[in-house]
Amino acid sequence: MFLEKLRRFMYGRYGTDTLNLVLLIAGLVVAFIAQLTRFWPLTFVAYALYIYAIFRMLSRNTAQRQKEYYSFLKVWTPLQKWFRIRKTAFRERKQYKYFKCPNCRQQLRAPRGRGKIRVTCQRCRKEFNQKT
Repeated sequence: MFLEKLRRFMYGRYGTDTLNLVLLIAGLVVAFIAQLTRFWPLTFVAYALYIYAIFRMLSRNTAQRQKEYYSFLKVWTPLQKWFRIRKTAFRERKQYKYFKCPNCRQQLRAPRGRGKIRVTCQRCRKEFNQKT
Protein backbone atom coordinates (compact mmCIF):
# COMPACT_ATOMS: atom_id res chain seq x y z
CA MET A 1 0.00 0.00 0.00
CA PHE A 2 2.61 2.54 1.11
CA LEU A 3 5.11 1.45 -1.54
CA GLU A 4 2.48 1.84 -4.25
CA LYS A 5 1.71 5.40 -3.10
CA LEU A 6 5.42 6.17 -3.01
CA ARG A 7 5.85 4.78 -6.55
CA ARG A 8 2.97 6.93 -7.80
CA PHE A 9 4.41 9.99 -6.06
CA MET A 10 7.89 9.45 -7.56
CA TYR A 11 6.56 8.81 -11.07
CA GLY A 12 8.00 11.44 -13.44
CA ARG A 13 10.48 12.70 -10.88
CA TYR A 14 14.25 12.63 -11.33
CA GLY A 15 15.22 10.25 -8.51
CA THR A 16 18.74 9.60 -7.30
CA ASP A 17 22.11 9.61 -9.03
CA THR A 18 25.77 9.85 -8.10
CA LEU A 19 25.63 13.63 -7.69
CA ASN A 20 22.90 13.26 -5.06
CA LEU A 21 25.00 10.70 -3.22
CA VAL A 22 28.05 13.00 -3.33
CA LEU A 23 25.94 15.93 -2.08
CA LEU A 24 24.63 13.88 0.84
CA ILE A 25 28.09 12.61 1.78
CA ALA A 26 29.51 16.14 1.49
CA GLY A 27 26.69 17.33 3.76
CA LEU A 28 27.57 14.67 6.33
CA VAL A 29 31.25 15.63 6.22
CA VAL A 30 30.47 19.34 6.59
CA ALA A 31 28.06 18.63 9.47
CA PHE A 32 30.72 16.50 11.17
CA ILE A 33 33.31 19.27 10.77
CA ALA A 34 30.77 21.77 12.12
CA GLN A 35 30.30 19.59 15.20
CA LEU A 36 34.05 19.22 15.75
CA THR A 37 34.87 22.90 15.33
CA ARG A 38 31.63 24.18 16.91
CA PHE A 39 31.37 26.63 14.02
CA TRP A 40 27.57 26.75 13.65
CA PRO A 41 27.36 28.48 10.22
CA LEU A 42 28.73 25.28 8.68
CA THR A 43 25.56 23.48 9.73
CA PHE A 44 23.64 25.78 7.37
CA VAL A 45 25.97 24.73 4.56
CA ALA A 46 25.25 21.08 5.42
CA TYR A 47 21.50 21.78 5.45
CA ALA A 48 21.78 23.54 2.08
CA LEU A 49 23.52 20.49 0.61
CA TYR A 50 20.80 18.19 1.99
CA ILE A 51 18.01 20.42 0.69
CA TYR A 52 19.60 20.65 -2.76
CA ALA A 53 19.96 16.85 -2.93
CA ILE A 54 16.31 16.38 -1.97
CA PHE A 55 15.26 19.06 -4.45
CA ARG A 56 17.14 17.29 -7.24
CA MET A 57 15.61 13.95 -6.29
CA LEU A 58 12.03 15.26 -6.28
CA SER A 59 12.39 17.52 -9.32
CA ARG A 60 10.21 16.97 -12.37
CA ASN A 61 12.57 18.99 -14.58
CA THR A 62 14.62 15.96 -15.56
CA ALA A 63 16.33 17.64 -18.52
CA GLN A 64 17.90 20.28 -16.26
CA ARG A 65 18.90 17.66 -13.65
CA GLN A 66 20.57 15.59 -16.39
CA LYS A 67 22.52 18.64 -17.57
CA GLU A 68 23.70 19.19 -14.00
CA TYR A 69 24.63 15.54 -13.70
CA TYR A 70 26.63 15.53 -16.97
CA SER A 71 28.47 18.67 -15.85
CA PHE A 72 29.26 16.92 -12.59
CA LEU A 73 30.48 13.81 -14.45
CA LYS A 74 32.93 15.90 -16.49
CA VAL A 75 34.71 16.66 -13.20
CA TRP A 76 33.97 13.45 -11.29
CA THR A 77 35.04 10.85 -13.88
CA PRO A 78 38.66 12.07 -14.28
CA LEU A 79 39.00 12.30 -10.49
CA GLN A 80 37.63 8.82 -10.07
CA LYS A 81 39.96 7.50 -12.78
CA TRP A 82 42.98 9.23 -11.20
CA PHE A 83 42.26 7.68 -7.79
CA ARG A 84 41.66 4.25 -9.33
CA ILE A 85 45.01 4.39 -11.16
CA ARG A 86 46.80 5.46 -7.96
CA LYS A 87 45.15 2.64 -6.01
CA THR A 88 46.19 0.07 -8.63
CA ALA A 89 49.74 1.45 -8.80
CA PHE A 90 50.03 1.31 -5.01
CA ARG A 91 48.71 -2.25 -4.90
CA GLU A 92 51.16 -3.37 -7.62
CA ARG A 93 54.13 -1.27 -6.46
CA LYS A 94 56.31 -4.29 -5.67
CA GLN A 95 55.68 -6.05 -9.00
CA TYR A 96 55.58 -3.13 -11.46
CA LYS A 97 57.25 0.23 -12.00
CA TYR A 98 54.88 2.93 -13.28
CA PHE A 99 56.16 5.81 -15.42
CA LYS A 100 55.00 8.19 -18.14
CA CYS A 101 56.02 8.48 -21.75
CA PRO A 102 58.16 11.63 -22.15
CA ASN A 103 56.50 12.39 -25.49
CA CYS A 104 52.73 11.91 -24.98
CA ARG A 105 52.47 11.49 -21.17
CA GLN A 106 50.77 8.08 -21.49
CA GLN A 107 51.09 6.10 -18.26
CA LEU A 108 53.05 2.87 -18.74
CA ARG A 109 54.22 0.07 -16.50
CA ALA A 110 57.03 -2.47 -16.62
CA PRO A 111 57.96 -5.40 -14.40
CA ARG A 112 60.39 -4.48 -11.63
CA GLY A 113 63.85 -5.97 -11.39
CA ARG A 114 64.74 -5.99 -15.09
CA GLY A 115 67.37 -3.24 -14.87
CA LYS A 116 67.55 -0.73 -17.71
CA ILE A 117 65.10 -1.61 -20.46
CA ARG A 118 64.09 -0.12 -23.78
CA VAL A 119 60.39 0.83 -23.71
CA THR A 120 58.15 1.59 -26.69
CA CYS A 121 55.08 3.68 -25.96
CA GLN A 122 51.96 2.01 -27.35
CA ARG A 123 50.27 5.31 -28.12
CA CYS A 124 52.95 7.35 -29.91
CA ARG A 125 55.54 4.61 -30.69
CA LYS A 126 58.39 6.63 -29.13
CA GLU A 127 61.22 4.48 -27.79
CA PHE A 128 63.11 5.46 -24.63
CA ASN A 129 65.22 3.90 -21.88
CA GLN A 130 63.76 3.34 -18.44
CA LYS A 131 65.26 1.87 -15.27
CA THR A 132 63.02 -0.64 -13.51
